[in-house]
Amino acid sequence: MVRSRCPSCEHGEFEAVPVTTQSGQKFCLIQCVSCGTVVGAVDDVKITNVIKNAEKRFSKLFENLNRKVVGVCGRKNR
Repeated sequence: MVRSRCPSCEHGEFEAVPVTTQSGQKFCLIQCVSCGTVVGAVDDVKITNVIKNAEKRFSKLFENLNRKVVGVCGRKNR
């Protein structure tokens, strides 16, 4: 898979920076970690929902893994 690169400095890491306009609209700028060049913008509500959904899915995954580990470790060897 090809890794995305900053069009300005060729760095390969990006971050979402929350921004609020004077009118109160919230969104996130997607920018290069190295030089700060903005490469996109995402509606803050959407990114927040994506993060919340990911947190829920990870929590469920970890709960299931913990149950399986406890189940395996809790059994006595015969």
